[in-house]
Amino acid sequence: MTTNTNNQNKLPKVPDKALEALKAGIQSVLDSKDWTGFLSAIRQIHDYSFNNKLLIMLAQQERGWPFSPFVAGRTKWNEKFNRQLKEGEFTKPIWIIAPVLIDKRDENGNVIRKPDGTSDKIAIRFRGVKVYDHHQTHGDPIPEPDTSTMMAQLDGDISGAVMDGMIALAKQRQVETQLVDQDELGHALGRCWFANQGRASKIEISKDLNQATQISVMSHELGHAILHNRDEYQEHDSSSIKELEAESVAYLVCSYYGLDLGGRSFQYIVHHNTASDDVVADLLKSGDRIFRAYQEIITTTDQFMHQGQAQKELVAA
Repeated sequence: MTTNTNNQNKLPKVPDKALEALKAGIQSVLDSKDWTGFLSAIRQIHDYSFNNKLLIMLAQQERGWPFSPFVAGRTKWNEKFNRQLKEGEFTKPIWIIAPVLIDKRDENGNVIRKPDGTSDKIAIRFRGVKVYDHHQTHGDPIPEPDTSTMMAQLDGDISGAVMDGMIALAKQRQVETQLVDQDELGHALGRCWFANQGRASKIEISKDLNQATQISVMSHELGHAILHNRDEYQEHDSSSIKELEAESVAYLVCSYYGLDLGGRSFQYIVHHNTASDDVVADLLKSGDRIFRAYQEIITTTDQFMHQGQAQKELVAA
């Protein structure tokens, strides 16, 4: 079947039932005013989209289970963890959603290939997928989470290599980083500048801050640089979704590197929002964007730090 690519770029609508569940989950987060707790929890769930992380957390709450990142399909429980579903649990799955993918084709009906030779895919609809919480299984012990890449928290102390890694990421994105006098920033601790074409071009951070605070501000401004264009940055205010996105990126990055930011401005941001259709749509879109930016920052920063450590060990040898 020939499908015009002009009609293939829009992701299909999330089923109404799933959207209602997502809306209920977001409302519970907004009602509790605990966005930081929510981010801390879903950060531990790997291999799932933001929407599915929210559905998993909501299902765990409804069933009275404590939060757990150990959720998988029956086959994965069997083959990877040597655990089986308990009797009667197969009919009680946690339902998440997944897109149905088909080959993307050009106007002549030819399959469009990516540079690696595999076919490009496009989502045409969503389907329900069954996954199961570890409470529904038995077998070998649950593995301990891998925390080998996370830095220990030392009373707010943090390696300067983290800041260096973030500056390296900014440089990769052609964004200059400058430490400036606090007087130049007014009441702000940092800011992101955008070039005429709308892309981020410079980040300024107050040089009067201690290292930990500079890193938290840098991660916030990097969030803006990765996620937003000039118009979005200039038009946002302290209670906007854009600010929630940048602050969420900062919270996740700093939590990963052992810095406790506390609630910071989340209470103010969340207090000004309820789960209207517009806010739900914004937050559902924001979730994946936030986590992609977070992953980009920590992946590049970790690579930079590991390369630096390897060079030190080579010199020492």
